[in-house]
Amino acid sequence: MAGILLESGVVLVPLACAALYVIVISNVLLTVFGLAAVVGAGAVYRLRYHYSSGARTDLVATSKQPNDRGRKQTKEADVLDRENEDFREIVQDAQEHCDGDNETIQSSGALLSEATTPDSTKYDMEKHGGALSYDHRCFYIDGRATWVLATDFDYWRLPIALSAESENAKLAAGIADAARDTWKRALLQLKTLGFNAVRIRFHWGFHSPSKGKYDFTGSRDVGSLLALCEELNILVIACVGPFIGSDVQGGGYPFWLIQRDHIRLRHLWRSAIKLWDDRFAAAEAEWFDKIISILTKHEVVTKNAHGRGCVVVVQLENHLGAHGMLGLPLALHDETRLLAHMARERVLRVPLVTNNLNWPGDFSTFASRMWIQIEKKLRAYRIIKEPFRADIPGFTVRDIVSTPVDRDAMARITQSETAPMVALELYDTDGKQDGSFSDQIEFALSQGLSAFSLPGFFKRSSPGNVDSPLRTVCAGDDYAAVSEDGTLSPDARTARLVLYAARALEQQLAASDLVGSRPWILRANRPSVRGVSIDFLSLNAVQVRRQWEHATIGTQSSSSTTQNKSANTDYNDQLGIVAYIDGREIPVDGERELAFLFSLADAPVLGKGCSFALTGTLGPRQRGIFAANILIGEHISEDPLALTASSKEIYARVALDQGSEAWVCAEESVQSGQLFFLGKCHVSGHAEVEIVDVEHAKGHKFSFVIPKPGPGLFKVTSDSGVSVTVALLSQVALDTLAVGYGVHSCVDAKSQKDAPLAGLATAVAWGADGLTWSGVNSIDCALSRASAGKHIVAISQQQPQLESGALQPIEDSDTNADEAYSKHAVVWQFVAGGSDMSTIIESVTDFERRTTSFDNLPWKLLPTMADLETMDEINVMSWQRDLGTFAYQASDLGFNASNVVYRCQVRLKPKHVMSGKILLQLNVRHRCTLWVNGINMSGHQTFYERAGKTGLISGYIESLRNPGASTGADRWGGTATFDVTGAMRLSNAEDEEGALNEVIIIVESFGVGTQADGDNDARTPRGLISAYWHGFNFVGEDHDDSEIHDHDHDKRTEQMRAKWEICGVDVTKLSNPFNSSGFPDEATQAGWVAAVEHPLAHPQWSTRTQLNVDAGVQWLRWRLPAAPDGFASEPVFLRIIGRATVYVWANGVLLSKHHPSNTESLVLLRGGARGLQAVDSQVKVMMYGWAEDSSDSTAIPVELSLVDGNIELSNE
Repeated sequence: MAGILLESGVVLVPLACAALYVIVISNVLLTVFGLAAVVGAGAVYRLRYHYSSGARTDLVATSKQPNDRGRKQTKEADVLDRENEDFREIVQDAQEHCDGDNETIQSSGALLSEATTPDSTKYDMEKHGGALSYDHRCFYIDGRATWVLATDFDYWRLPIALSAESENAKLAAGIADAARDTWKRALLQLKTLGFNAVRIRFHWGFHSPSKGKYDFTGSRDVGSLLALCEELNILVIACVGPFIGSDVQGGGYPFWLIQRDHIRLRHLWRSAIKLWDDRFAAAEAEWFDKIISILTKHEVVTKNAHGRGCVVVVQLENHLGAHGMLGLPLALHDETRLLAHMARERVLRVPLVTNNLNWPGDFSTFASRMWIQIEKKLRAYRIIKEPFRADIPGFTVRDIVSTPVDRDAMARITQSETAPMVALELYDTDGKQDGSFSDQIEFALSQGLSAFSLPGFFKRSSPGNVDSPLRTVCAGDDYAAVSEDGTLSPDARTARLVLYAARALEQQLAASDLVGSRPWILRANRPSVRGVSIDFLSLNAVQVRRQWEHATIGTQSSSSTTQNKSANTDYNDQLGIVAYIDGREIPVDGERELAFLFSLADAPVLGKGCSFALTGTLGPRQRGIFAANILIGEHISEDPLALTASSKEIYARVALDQGSEAWVCAEESVQSGQLFFLGKCHVSGHAEVEIVDVEHAKGHKFSFVIPKPGPGLFKVTSDSGVSVTVALLSQVALDTLAVGYGVHSCVDAKSQKDAPLAGLATAVAWGADGLTWSGVNSIDCALSRASAGKHIVAISQQQPQLESGALQPIEDSDTNADEAYSKHAVVWQFVAGGSDMSTIIESVTDFERRTTSFDNLPWKLLPTMADLETMDEINVMSWQRDLGTFAYQASDLGFNASNVVYRCQVRLKPKHVMSGKILLQLNVRHRCTLWVNGINMSGHQTFYERAGKTGLISGYIESLRNPGASTGADRWGGTATFDVTGAMRLSNAEDEEGALNEVIIIVESFGVGTQADGDNDARTPRGLISAYWHGFNFVGEDHDDSEIHDHDHDKRTEQMRAKWEICGVDVTKLSNPFNSSGFPDEATQAGWVAAVEHPLAHPQWSTRTQLNVDAGVQWLRWRLPAAPDGFASEPVFLRIIGRATVYVWANGVLLSKHHPSNTESLVLLRGGARGLQAVDSQVKVMMYGWAEDSSDSTAIPVELSLVDGNIELSNE
């Protein structure tokens, strides 16, 4: 709140002064000028601070003066020495986690100096351009134009565990192998879907559980992960942070750093106010020391065992460009500059990219345009510094479909005319995809984006406590295209075809320029298309991109390596043309067939300015990517096969021997069209095809190839022997299409003359979901009951190698062979096994249960503010001091796991009761459950999700009105009062001690804040913030209260005698700080008893239990045997229905949480593309809650059942 007031003061104070001047002087004109002057002066001062403040030249090891917190803790310790030794243990724990008095900033040399400029940290293209270069069109790797088509790959979200029977001696090696297997399954799936890259966000907190400790082994071995990406030919966008996103707790910062509240995270002093912090900069340097030393071994510019490394760019920070009042920038000038300097100082060589801008918000709004002009003027007068810019200014795009990216506007703002457009996060307008991934991909490519990443394309699993409050409760990935078990949505299948079609034309599209409405002048020795239009469609619906001429003739960019010119100079100017067609303006009931009008260079022009026309449709998605001027076999034959134009969309191009290719297209009933080849061609094959020879353009001959309806395969061969085999697939086959990319076995991909083949596919297959390609020519199928017995067809130069026994080859003569594709030398057919499997679970054994014993938990006394004050101090207090507020919140003690348990024990006599009701008032974050003397007294939740479309000020006002904000400022309100009169015990009048009353409170935290968008919210309180008793009083019981003169407030002194205790799990002492529920007994083996009343039994594999809310925290566990042979990838879910809090583990890994709601939860226990390996598993479930209905029932029905997706497992 202080930050809001301070920043607002820059504008509000001058406004108030101006208003006062109006009243006194009543000179309107002077008032206007005065108002403008004071507002302008305040803004200039803020900008000057933004661009001038920051890091010192170096970080020197110096002793800091004790900060406010240190003085407070010293005072607390002094009080405890005088008053009570019982609190000493918890005070020492808090000091261990939070105290910074004795810390020094270790010297790390000249981290930053005035000499650190964009030029000094610039990517050295002269030195490394042969391996990696770029221009405004795209990246070039080894001189080959390359897109970076990525999706986020959060390795720290993937659950990894061994079998329940694993030996401890083999644990380390087994975890490493399990991690590699899990990563490989997930990476192969995204590669088979058409992505050629991943954005990996390296999670600082995941690798550093405690201060000074870093772990890069086992499931954290990111060096092994990067090596796997190299093995699979997957590029990597490495996001090193330190802040990686608002979807994770603390933005990715480690808990030990968050707990040290003398350090300003992201340099935030208060919300929207930044002050440079050398301690935080030193912590960032420590993280960079660790992570960059690993990345430097895997850069694209580095040679290693796999050829080249995989890291193509490194992203510094994330969303650092937040804006405050009136659009003023919040980031400090030196933040990015320091990170860039540290990266280069640690010998990182690849380009550096940032993600600090938002399209269109930071480019087209009034505030952004205004400050751009103001900053230019201020820099001209040297009032502020030049902004620091990384090599490539990346950005976040929201709704690229309705707000197309303007390259010219982007270049003006970023001042990076030579950098490619890189969208590190591609969203729709609400930050979600809502089933529009295919739209986002297609429009991004048509608008010239060179690289992008799609967060949320794969449903992000949430094992343990990695999620921020916003994701924990509000924002799951229900919009994801691929589910947790690998099931594809219809939009994912469409997006896959778009990616395939784009990659088939990567060499023509990646290094391309947008062609205007007027065709360019092209002189060519052979006919080639120079213009494309669609009859009845507007010019905006047709985006034509032309291959960059230098990409064909020689140099890729000013500093990249040159390629040998083609042996046939006639084809040096044969520039590839690709047209993106958007048919959304076609009426739903209108004519679907379109006329594609092509104009040839140096050729007669017919009606409407075209040389010839093809007809075709756009297919189910009402868009298409169509190619022209494509050469097949130009690197081998002097007379290649030339595709002059096509109205048939090509989804895959597979390289075969002798320069030939195989193409995959849709059959006519799905997407109709024709192929137009230069020269006379011959057609053979099973598919029914009509070929028409014509003569055109100065005597040149052409062949129209017109497929007929129906699936099949045909081969087009030129007189020189170069051929293309075209497979026509039905919609069902296209929905299962899997394209394999890798190094070609039929060519030497390292040779310059073979470079054109380097971007083509090695093989394709279709017929069943779960097909994946790995290695050069290896195929596998993730067997499931859905794929069992499916017929699979593959096209490859050589017979594909079978990774497992999942597929069995069949001969063309076999009765199961598909005649439409049989008897072709490059076609191979298989059948998926496992057709006799009826169930994937044989039995569930060892069903047991237990209950948490609160008496046996490791309790520590927790002081309130009243406990830290002497009686003399209370006498002089104004009684505005919050005596019921606890001196330490849960995070101060390292209790950052989900749940923290509190206990209060008080002894009451009849004389203590002052009214007819005894009330307990609690303020918690976020959800509490209350028991008094073993009776459940219901609970309370304090949580509020800030509305998505709010400005800075309105967002803060929302948060201040609504306590428990998921992000940003969180006021301490939100208390709930419980009437506990009926559950309290009173002793007899003769009883001197009084009756013992025990209160148990479980507080579930939904996670700490993230420090995103200028919000200083990582240290907002969590757990039980304050507790007040009302209705009884201990005055005169065991101390002298006669000197307390403010008798109106005597009732508040009970806070001094109601002692509270706390217990939880200190996550800084765990190997994985995110893998705990917070209950200290979660791993105990004691107290388990056999449970026979509600077993998970065949055939429904379901149990319905009545959760007794008065019994406290209850646990169930059972053993799930391994999957049958060959069906390790078959997913098994645990479905949870019930209004209770439920946590689920498998083999010690906290998989997921179910919160009380009327919506069922599906927890992936094993299998799928991203689940645990299908090994022998011990499943454990923890449950508690409160009865919410109006009846006096103390039971909550909770149903647990094992399901395969949404289908119950049975023998049926």
